[in-house]
Amino acid sequence: MSRTPMVITATVLLAAALTGWAVFLSGQGLENADRWVTVVGFFVTTILAAGSFAAGWSASRPPAPRQPASADRVTDSGTAHAGEGGRASTGIETCGDGRTAEVNRSGDATARGPGSVANTGVSRQPRT
Repeated sequence: MSRTPMVITATVLLAAALTGWAVFLSGQGLENADRWVTVVGFFVTTILAAGSFAAGWSASRPPAPRQPASADRVTDSGTAHAGEGGRASTGIETCGDGRTAEVNRSGDATARGPGSVANTGVSRQPRT
């Protein structure tokens, strides 16, 4: 059921309930109607207060810690080449976030020149 029919249904039911309540109270006389409104008002106020408390309590709790993905995986990677100062990786380069890493049948990685790096396995970098 989409949202619009649900809103219309809820509005019609609320209007019917309020109309029924007004008809009921009009047949009770002034003194009995006052008692009914007091009792029902107490319960409505109690329910709304409990709901407000529950919403505030759940909003004040810290969020649950994020669960890292189960694993980073590389399988059957190709070949990588790096020139001067570059990085060639056929494996995984990751920061230390606690996730497991798995490399199977990685390809060749070659690095030529000063400052270049080659990786065919798992390379964990510090977080920045």
